[in-house]
Amino acid sequence: MTDDRGYSPIGPDSAYSDASIYVDAEAAPRVLGRLRDALGLNKEDGAELTVGPVRVYGAPNDYSTGRHAHPSDFLQWPTVLECEAPSGAPAEVVQAVTAVLEALWHGGFKAVAACGFEDELPARGGTDRYPLPSPSEGLSQVRMGRWKSLLVRGGKKKRNSA
Repeated sequence: MTDDRGYSPIGPDSAYSDASIYVDAEAAPRVLGRLRDALGLNKEDGAELTVGPVRVYGAPNDYSTGRHAHPSDFLQWPTVLECEAPSGAPAEVVQAVTAVLEALWHGGFKAVAACGFEDELPARGGTDRYPLPSPSEGLSQVRMGRWKSLLVRGGKKKRNSA
């Protein structure tokens, strides 16, 4: 039995087991390199980073169409960082994803996290920093209603099915 502040293992169906961070930057390796430097991580980690209990790797965003979109329509941003937490406590995962987001923001990147715990992250995972456009600003009403469901289904799940 654990309390809210104690150790609580993360299961595969936990809201804390993964997060996707959409980044408005080309070239995931460049983003990861800048993150590695900003967080003072080992340069020998290769194509993925380890931040606390979270593994972070980057990929092109499969939802990006390449068309000009509203600057805050993060579903169109070209890079997505997948964050997986196979272990650890929820508080440790939140702390790790917070560190990644803040390093990106301090490095000049626009980034928004999409996950089951975004309300526990600074600026609600970035959505307060980069609010979604209203329908009059270019995002259709249908898409506004579906954006979160797309995020939940998106990310690595779409890439792994290919």
